[in-house]
Amino acid sequence: MDNGEEIPGLNEDWTFAGAKLFEWLAGFMMMLISAEVLVDNPGRSMPLLVGVMVITTTSLASLRRAFPDEERGVRNMVMVACGFPPPGIPKPASIQPLWSGAPLRNLDEKCHFNQLGLGEIFPSPIIDEEEDSIMTGMGADEQYQQ
Repeated sequence: MDNGEEIPGLNEDWTFAGAKLFEWLAGFMMMLISAEVLVDNPGRSMPLLVGVMVITTTSLASLRRAFPDEERGVRNMVMVACGFPPPGIPKPASIQPLWSGAPLRNLDEKCHFNQLGLGEIFPSPIIDEEEDSIMTGMGADEQYQQ
């Protein structure tokens, strides 16, 4: 197996009908909750309760498979719906004149970049400080319009 082939399903978790154990447990818990809340006699309404369990399980499994990174995608979607930023993803920054956001520093005259004259070939962006101070008080949409 050293020829670069992948063994399909090698690192996948156990599934039954495409749903993981957690999704089946969530469906079972939904069946128990709906048996207490919705119906008077759970024995007589068992087809309805099994349907609730299967629909809950398959909908959770299809939601999980809708994302390329299954568990993180669901986690991030739920956290955004609750109003929290997802962990590990930085907050969006305001648009800055430089991509790095770092201030430009002057290079030493003795460095190879200046000795070879690469500053003329690859010019650094010149930022007008007056224009930059005006634009910092504006939103990103207003900066694009100017």
